[in-house]
Amino acid sequence: MAASDVWSDPNRCPFCGAGLRNPGDGFIDHIEEASDCASRFGLWRDRIGDDIQGDWSG
Repeated sequence: MAASDVWSDPNRCPFCGAGLRNPGDGFIDHIEEASDCASRFGLWRDRIGDDIQGDWSG
């Protein structure tokens, strides 16, 4: 599966491609269990933080 396919599929982790039980809470549960994905998510948030104007709940 191409990286672009993973990022456009809300049922998969965009960092490792693992299937999620659902697109919302399933992702949160996944990053709580997968420390590598949690680290990559934190880095991603840091990098896009300046691109988002105002408050962002994500």
